[in-house]
Amino acid sequence: MKLARASLCGLLLEDGEEDLAVLIARADLPDVLDSEADAPALAALGLSEQEFLSLLPAISGDPVKAAGDVEAAERSSRMSYTLSARWADLVSTWTGGAGPA
Repeated sequence: MKLARASLCGLLLEDGEEDLAVLIARADLPDVLDSEADAPALAALGLSEQEFLSLLPAISGDPVKAAGDVEAAERSSRMSYTLSARWADLVSTWTGGAGPA
């Protein structure tokens, strides 16, 4: 099964898995994930194959078709901004910085 990496990150954010969502968003993975081919890479980031497969039924729609959708592109852009802000906050926390303004 194929799904958009942005969809997976969105589900993880909704489930409170911000750190994992950031790791997956920043990883060297394709924009459209293949459930079989990319499962080992996701497992290496902390998302086990069983957890990954349990999330698949929650994702609706065809991410390949949505890739040309203007609304999908806007959602992806907003999520990228959110993940970037979360990443900056995590880095700041890890390095002992003051955090985002």
